[in-house]
Amino acid sequence: MRLISALTAMFIVFAACEKEIDVNTNKDTYSDDISDITYLNGGFYTTNYDLSGHSGSQIDLFKFTADGKNVDDAFDLGMNGQSYLAITNDGRNIYMQSNWFYWIIKCSPVGELVFVKSDSLPGKWHAAGICYRDDLDSLALFYNNSDAPLEYRVRIVSKADPEVASHDTTVEFNFLDQTCGIYAADYYNPNYYLLGVNSNGEDVLIETDVRLNVLSTDTIGDSTVVGLCHKDGNLYLSFRDRRIELWAN
Repeated sequence: MRLISALTAMFIVFAACEKEIDVNTNKDTYSDDISDITYLNGGFYTTNYDLSGHSGSQIDLFKFTADGKNVDDAFDLGMNGQSYLAITNDGRNIYMQSNWFYWIIKCSPVGELVFVKSDSLPGKWHAAGICYRDDLDSLALFYNNSDAPLEYRVRIVSKADPEVASHDTTVEFNFLDQTCGIYAADYYNPNYYLLGVNSNGEDVLIETDVRLNVLSTDTIGDSTVVGLCHKDGNLYLSFRDRRIELWAN
């Protein structure tokens, strides 16, 4: 199982050995890009994309104000080296999917760790987004097949045990870029909303039904888009430079 050494790799702050006196543990999350977003308890939640290259805890959970304009609070997650983190919530807790690993991370809205668990997939499947299915009270985990880059799958899993899938659907999106593809997801009953990069290198918003049949695609002119979520029935997008804006196509 891929959770071997997870706590060592993710949540233990890397300490310097006796001979290593120049380990840089400085932290400046304010200058980092942000990642995917989710809306909970009157604010948008996101994490910073750790760009420092420093040791120690480098990733925070940020809460932005309801208008998406300002950081309202920040909570140290004790993480490092996670790259992009997709994020969602079930109305009470926050769930994150590591871009580099198979880890599903559950925490409270104030950054208290509940668990780190691993999905059980072969190594060819790579993380491509996470969202909460309120109609099923379950998580939907998206993956891309590195051996067949146009192939995607979504696994419906228990919030308590993401290794066990109740539904598993595979589909081919032949209009997507074979290197970047899908990277974020949200669900607003009864459809999925996905962010990806098409074969022309353009960021696109894709709407599908629950069987992953494409209903519509829209080009997003700003290539710095990194995440999406719904708030009060409206779709919002996040951008690397800490902007969270209402989508108006």
